[in-house]
Amino acid sequence: MRDFDAEGLLLAKYQGEIFLSSVKMQECSSPVFLRRYYRSEFARKMDEGPSTLFSLDVREVFSSLDRQFGKSAYGKEKYDPEALYWLGYITRYISYTREMPSSLLYKAFPPKSLIAVYPGYHTQSEEWVVERLLEKTGRTSYFFDPNARLAQALERKRGL
Repeated sequence: MRDFDAEGLLLAKYQGEIFLSSVKMQECSSPVFLRRYYRSEFARKMDEGPSTLFSLDVREVFSSLDRQFGKSAYGKEKYDPEALYWLGYITRYISYTREMPSSLLYKAFPPKSLIAVYPGYHTQSEEWVVERLLEKTGRTSYFFDPNARLAQALERKRGL
């Protein structure tokens, strides 16, 4: 587990701002935006490198998504901006401290389920949230171990 240092805090706040800004700066619904974001090259860049590898301008993120996926106005549902900020912050916290790709977090902890727990979770510590999410999904901390995930995937492939 990596310490949540100044770089991690910067990235978590930045991703929170991106998600919050998506309500007004994206025509598509929040679920569509989140699916596009978590699968984007930009999210992969955030997963892999320091903040010096990209601009901290949220408009550039939206331009990047439009270049990668095309513009979208699909869907109507918009999530609460404060809940979106928290979602961006907490998922970047997990990604940063556990060194996990955003795309895997999107599958393991679907945004709609995180938005649903926002009222009770957003005032708690990050580690408390991580523990509750693991419990809620029937996982243990081994889920964050890349070697354990690889071993499980190989077992599933072999049919064991």
